[in-house]
Amino acid sequence: MPSGTWRPTCVDHLGISVAGTGPATHAVPVKAFASAAGTPLIAHDTLIERIRTDFGVRLDSIAQVFGGQDSDAAMLHAVTIDGAPLAVKVSRSLRVGGLLASALLSANVSSGIPAPLLARSGKPYSVVAGRRLSLTPWIVGRGAYEAGMSAHQWRTFGALLSRVHAAQIPDVLADELPSEDYRTPAAAAARALDERIREESTNRGIATQDDSQRAALICDWLTARSSLVWIFEHIDDLGDELRAASAPIVLCHGDAHIGNALLDDKDDIWLLDWDEVLRAPRERDLMFVIEGVLSDAPVTAEQQSWFFDGYGHANIDPVLLAYYRCSWAMQDVADFAARVFDLDDNAPESNQALRFFRSVVSPAGIVGLAVESLQQIGRVPPLGPT
Repeated sequence: MPSGTWRPTCVDHLGISVAGTGPATHAVPVKAFASAAGTPLIAHDTLIERIRTDFGVRLDSIAQVFGGQDSDAAMLHAVTIDGAPLAVKVSRSLRVGGLLASALLSANVSSGIPAPLLARSGKPYSVVAGRRLSLTPWIVGRGAYEAGMSAHQWRTFGALLSRVHAAQIPDVLADELPSEDYRTPAAAAARALDERIREESTNRGIATQDDSQRAALICDWLTARSSLVWIFEHIDDLGDELRAASAPIVLCHGDAHIGNALLDDKDDIWLLDWDEVLRAPRERDLMFVIEGVLSDAPVTAEQQSWFFDGYGHANIDPVLLAYYRCSWAMQDVADFAARVFDLDDNAPESNQALRFFRSVVSPAGIVGLAVESLQQIGRVPPLGPT
């Protein structure tokens, strides 16, 4: 899933968490860490102990950090007793291809890809109660999403992604990586939500005095529904068409938007969060720089030009671009809408999910870009809804 820039919200010294980022005013015990969707993932004490036993690392402090959108993972900022900052990630996904790929790439690229720490097993991860645990160096810097990038940084970003796409993948790594199959399970989930929302709005209506997150989501969904229906109608056909074709396959980061880019104190760029790595056509990654996927941080024509100055020439297949935009839109729509329905209305995660959903279906959001692509390849009338 797309993710924003992580920021610490509490610091835990010797088992005591202090709310806020300023001077401590009161202490609150931390019992467990949860994902962006509020799903508990791992107990505090269990995590500290497994970092020590699995990686041989003793911590001085650890902090839950927020800002990402991953409903299956928690990110933490830790500092070892020697003062080394670490990014600690706990995920319900046991896919390890991204960690293996980033370890390989970091050894072959001069900078820009942090290498995960090896556990005592020799692997760049361990498994704790069905959760994947990984540690990487914490890169100190500014998020590209907030700070923006200069022409030089866009060109550096392009050159970095070009090296990722050109990487030779050993067979042992290829076996661990998913390959693009042009199927989007989230489309079925989004269609089911559409049926649920239409039935609910028909049966009880939407009371004007109902200011719940759920009612707001229903209104927003129905407003955007004409665009969603275009995607419902065409995404499966696009997948069938692309499975019958033979587009060139490369190693893709899978989530290469600027929310996963960091600028260090030398203004060098680092590409983070390798969980979505897969073997796919390069359009999977280039989607993130051809207008982008973040409604509040669209990639301008000038920025795109700078990126391709560094990346090199690329012939973009408009059908592949349309499919990937539709697929991304379905994943975001299904994930964020389901969170609003499933979480308590007062939960901060529910409010955050509603904001994200509104961003996705906004005029500059990925749903609109997907419909725009469908128009460009003739699947939607030129004057159809956007």
